[in-house]
Amino acid sequence: MGVRGLTSYIAQRAEIYLKPYELHNTSLVIDGDNLACNLYKDVTGSYSAFGGDYDDFYRAVLQFFHVLAECEIRAYVLMDGGYEERKLRTVSKRLRGKISVIKKINPCDSITLFPLHLKEVFVDAVRDCGVPVMRCVFEADDELAALARKLNCPVLSYDSDFYIHNVKYIPLITLTVRVLTKRQKEQPRDRSLRRHEVKHVNKRTKANKILSAITTTPANGTAKSVKSIKTYKYLDCCIYRVEHLCGRGTLSAEKLPLFAALLGNDYIARSAFSNFFAVGMGKAGRSRKLKKQQRRIRIILQWLRDQTAESALEKVLSRLKKTQRDSLVSQVQAAISGYSNELCHAYDFFERHYENAFPYIEPASEPEDDEEEEQVEENTDLTEESSEEEEEEQGLDDTIEDKTLLFPQWFLDKLYPATLPRYFVDLMHLRKYINNPQIEHFPYHDANALALPILNYTFALLHHVEGEETERQVDAQGQPVPIEFTYLTRALRVTNVRYYRQPIEKAPAHPFVPSQPDAVHLRAVFEAFVPHANVTQLFEQLKLLPSDLQLYFLAIVYWLHRSEHCDMLHLHALLICLVVMRTVDVTIPAERDPKDFQQRFGKILKQERAKRDSEAAEGVKRDIKPALLELPVPERMAHVPKSDCFLVQEKLLPHFHMQEIFKKKYDSYSTIVLHSFAEFQSVIYQLNGLNALLDQPLSSPRMNRLYCGAFIYNLYDLLRNRIDVRYHVEHFLLADSRLMFDFYCYLFDWCMSFVPSWKLQSEVDQAAAKAAEKKRLKKQRQAARKAAAAADPADPNEEMLHKTDNDDDEFFDLNNKFCGLKV
Repeated sequence: MGVRGLTSYIAQRAEIYLKPYELHNTSLVIDGDNLACNLYKDVTGSYSAFGGDYDDFYRAVLQFFHVLAECEIRAYVLMDGGYEERKLRTVSKRLRGKISVIKKINPCDSITLFPLHLKEVFVDAVRDCGVPVMRCVFEADDELAALARKLNCPVLSYDSDFYIHNVKYIPLITLTVRVLTKRQKEQPRDRSLRRHEVKHVNKRTKANKILSAITTTPANGTAKSVKSIKTYKYLDCCIYRVEHLCGRGTLSAEKLPLFAALLGNDYIARSAFSNFFAVGMGKAGRSRKLKKQQRRIRIILQWLRDQTAESALEKVLSRLKKTQRDSLVSQVQAAISGYSNELCHAYDFFERHYENAFPYIEPASEPEDDEEEEQVEENTDLTEESSEEEEEEQGLDDTIEDKTLLFPQWFLDKLYPATLPRYFVDLMHLRKYINNPQIEHFPYHDANALALPILNYTFALLHHVEGEETERQVDAQGQPVPIEFTYLTRALRVTNVRYYRQPIEKAPAHPFVPSQPDAVHLRAVFEAFVPHANVTQLFEQLKLLPSDLQLYFLAIVYWLHRSEHCDMLHLHALLICLVVMRTVDVTIPAERDPKDFQQRFGKILKQERAKRDSEAAEGVKRDIKPALLELPVPERMAHVPKSDCFLVQEKLLPHFHMQEIFKKKYDSYSTIVLHSFAEFQSVIYQLNGLNALLDQPLSSPRMNRLYCGAFIYNLYDLLRNRIDVRYHVEHFLLADSRLMFDFYCYLFDWCMSFVPSWKLQSEVDQAAAKAAEKKRLKKQRQAARKAAAAADPADPNEEMLHKTDNDDDEFFDLNNKFCGLKV
């Protein structure tokens, strides 16, 4: 949620509010969405302009949790759910900002754009590490704080809300993801941050750089250790406790929610308190060193020091209009209840679904020093007195609202394991879908519009549960009102958002029982929305593909039939990327930097290349082993030699990086090409959501093995001028691996059975059409240049020269004194 300006305020005073901490042998509650976004930002950089490099991101997540495991840290990851209605205004505002950035996208900019499947790839990586993960119903902040208090362990995040929660909080900005070793006898001493450490925290906060380098300990690279000396491994970081803010006589714990509300957050705009700031508390003053929000924080802290929680709230409300007071009181109370929430569904979920879920449960920690202990006792006494008074006034039956009661139990059972995307909560609770735009071509409709029929079908299932069908309301005329949801997306061509009503077009053709879902609903989607495809043949032929590719190729067929922007080159690029990443990255160590690749595997490459050149000179033909020929083509991929992978990767490695021409001439960057790939990602996203609702009758596609945005874009750009694409793939891109080329041909031929007839143009005809179009555009540019030259001559004296041009005039060379003597 975020308290505005508090992160910078704490960072500038890190020596006061943050303490050095060694993280090891403990539980750690992690804000999953926050970690995912910051990891992706640090890993991919400008490559986010191509739709998402999921492979690099996936490996970074694995490395991060490997470092935690090395220090005996038991992590628990909580993911955000849907949006609460009071946050929709903030969501709409942020959506406009993202639309503005995408509309002016430049691949050389340092702005990071998060791809569509970011959170799903993150959850896949977390599960692969064996880390417990759960999706909350709404924002995970309250659940994170409640679980951390229950386990008495820190929270790892980069959200200023946790400066207000009563938890031990490790700002992600302070975590050094590098394993350090220390003797067990050397107990960590309580101390303040040193001057260089304070500068480091402040510098990283301003740069917004979280995890610049994740360093793991090599398996055989540890230093020699003496058996008699016991050591432990730890991560260096800083920790914050609420006592650091309250223990200096400024605040009591009961004032913290009001303090946060006065600063403004995602639920309460700071402008709501403008009258109070202008009249009730005075101006923030001026300072060259501090920004206005930092000065406001300082003044609010000074003002709250002399107030009680009740008197402060009363004075704030007294400066507001009467029409605003009721709504503002409810918002403040909602914020206060959120900051003090003690309900913890995550603890019960992890205990039921994970064996030995809580190996570390620490006793309550003691205050750090005597001065803070006295202050904490005073604050505790005040809190106890106020709580006793509240109990006498309100009674002991009042409990914090359990928001999970808004949803049926079958939905929670599917949501908690994080298999359902977060938008399912919005469809159930708000009947809204917030469409985050991808890298798209703005003159076209948004990329998710192609997959909107799948989303509509999913919404229909949610409201046609067997025995729990949603009743249709009746309007003033007595006519039934259709069940509908609101679709929030970008407007066409302009930087704005639009709301569209999407009624259920048709009730599902088959009943939906959540405990026993029927996979026939996937077939029903294709029968309804891809009528020109032979659906019966499609689902029969689907069995010929590997299980991890079946849903992915269903999305390809849907995309080919319904998208008017994709062509066969898009399909070629997708298939080559799939074959390479699904084979190479699981056979040899993944390495994307060409220099590092040569350093690590240069000898192997040189030896293998020399061996193959020698065989070619002797006329020895490399062929597939007879035993492998007996296997189906997909099953042969498990037997691809490492030598093939090294040589193929060496040749293709430059295409995993942004082209150098974009750094000089970024107008060559085409959002038209990327729009088709964005449509494809949307189709996968919606089909995967429907598949998860049906308890995954087909395996969920692993995007980290299938899709790399920069690689796919470069492949498309490479192939667009090739007359015979298959020939180029065989003799250049996959020339060093016959098995990979055969698998590519197998997948392409499978797709050709379901390509719509209007896209079945021969490659020769496509090349001829491209050549003709290229020639036409060239003539058009030449004509435009001639017309421009005629309208605005390059030489302003050209007309004068034409008028004075006379061949009979005598020529006098002023540099030759004898020129006048010419006969």
